[in-house]
Amino acid sequence: MTNGAETNGAEPNCSELPAAEPPGTDPGSGNPAHSGQQVGLTVLAEGPFTRGPDGPLTTTLRVPVERIGPGPRSARFDVIVRRPGEKPFSLELGSPTPPWMVVDERPPDSLAALLQDSRFLAQQVYAVAASTLALFESTLGRRMGWVGGGRLTISAYDRVSYRESGYYRDDGLIRFGHKRDGRAQKAVPLALFRDLVAHEVTHAIVDGYRPKWADSHAETDQLALHEAIADLVALLSVFSTQTLVEQLLTQNGEASLDLDTLDENLLRSDLFRLGDGMFTRGSARPSLAEDPHPNWRTLSDPHLRGGAIVQVLLRVVARLWITRLDAPGGRSSLFQVARAGASVGRQVLSMLIRSLGYMPPVDVTWEDLLRGILAADRTVVPDDDLDYRGVVVTAFAEAGIVLPTPTDLYGVSTFTGLRYPVRLAALGSDPEEIVRFLWENPTLLAAAKIDPTRPIVVERVRPTLRVGPDGFVVSEIGSTFTQGFQLSTAEARRFGLTTRAPVFIRGGGQLRFDEGGRLSFAALKPILDPERQQAKLDAAIQAPHPVDAAPPAAPPVAPRAAPPPVPVLPGATRRIAAAPPEVSAHRRPTFHP
Repeated sequence: MTNGAETNGAEPNCSELPAAEPPGTDPGSGNPAHSGQQVGLTVLAEGPFTRGPDGPLTTTLRVPVERIGPGPRSARFDVIVRRPGEKPFSLELGSPTPPWMVVDERPPDSLAALLQDSRFLAQQVYAVAASTLALFESTLGRRMGWVGGGRLTISAYDRVSYRESGYYRDDGLIRFGHKRDGRAQKAVPLALFRDLVAHEVTHAIVDGYRPKWADSHAETDQLALHEAIADLVALLSVFSTQTLVEQLLTQNGEASLDLDTLDENLLRSDLFRLGDGMFTRGSARPSLAEDPHPNWRTLSDPHLRGGAIVQVLLRVVARLWITRLDAPGGRSSLFQVARAGASVGRQVLSMLIRSLGYMPPVDVTWEDLLRGILAADRTVVPDDDLDYRGVVVTAFAEAGIVLPTPTDLYGVSTFTGLRYPVRLAALGSDPEEIVRFLWENPTLLAAAKIDPTRPIVVERVRPTLRVGPDGFVVSEIGSTFTQGFQLSTAEARRFGLTTRAPVFIRGGGQLRFDEGGRLSFAALKPILDPERQQAKLDAAIQAPHPVDAAPPAAPPVAPRAAPPPVPVLPGATRRIAAAPPEVSAHRRPTFHP
């Protein structure tokens, strides 16, 4: 099978039908959450202003069955519904006893009633958040952790404005404010926009999976990658709704839409939009019809820099879509055209999410993203008859992102025969075994340029189990390690760095082992690499500071002076809050409309 293999028409995050009960099982006698059972919940296909023939255009998301307490609250989420000036509601979405089926409700037909319906707002937020989490877990073949193992709090109608909405990483909190819109008399809750909820939940997922991509030492590229992934999950999740694609196509082409003349330019024109037309004075992100900024890699705003990669992968979707349409019967009806587009969108989104498990835990670059997409996809889908990977390589090359030739895609050509010597059960569960593996393989230790006198931190080690489109099962153990430490000014100069201040350096790697314990993939960021560390130092010094970031520190004048500032993830805070806190001036939300 190929990347182009047909999939069912379900949303990209869950199965189309609930899992069947084992023979002789009473559905009410056990815990359905242990059986993989799912339930369908109605959500807005895009947002409150996208209308269908009989009211708002909706779709059904399949989410895992779990116990939903008042709030609503689940094992992973705590949704708070609070309107300005009012106390939080305590909403019941389902039965308090097994099988805990969530009671699905459709939204009101009128826009005014929809904007005031707190119960449906809670259902919308919970369903989109749970389905987004399920999308990552099913694609990566493992549970995703976040918020230090706790619940992610989502304030569904916060007192903040839309400009202050976003994911606050140190609070484990997502805040959705509201915005005035000329199409409605009342303020519009941002949480009614499906893509905005998926965007912010994706930030929380990626932050839990790769926390050092957004810490105080992260560079703009890492923050931009955060934004690009969140935008793509948001856009392609919405785009996977076939009825919405049909509607968008007819809106753009109106009555004159000719399926035989559909080309890449038309498919790129306003089909991928963020916020359901909420931003009437301009797009929330660059238009796909425009070329990326010629100097996009130097833009200081993470949203704008990441926007170039969003354009790259959406062009991949458009080009693969055209390939589908050019196949026999591909343009036979609007239904077939929309079905092909939604299917391609789901597949490209899966390629992107799988790449997370093949990128290093620190200092990730755009070349790392390209390599991760190609390596992950080749592992799960060895045959690429429709040349999905070739289209990806071409689109990235047009943006100036290329891999060296030849490229060791899996990064293990110099580590032939490295194998974990003990039981795989220990390797898949004990971080200390990763340290042992590194220590007992000097070639790997040397390639990572680890300082043997300092501790190695194993970020995580987890088994993964993924199923390709042809039923091929890929069983691997993935692990990440890092090492970071401060060098005094004198130490940094002896190391080969040009600096007048102490310097923090770090690196690490992603290692993957096949089901036999053989090292099958390695993505390394060498620590004791003066050239790499000097390039990072130079980039931090020369990078312009965004207008909403803290001003640059004064030049260091003494050995104890602070190193040059680096960007921090928008929304950084200091403490976990039990209730949504006030937003102080220094906090920057992740999402900037």
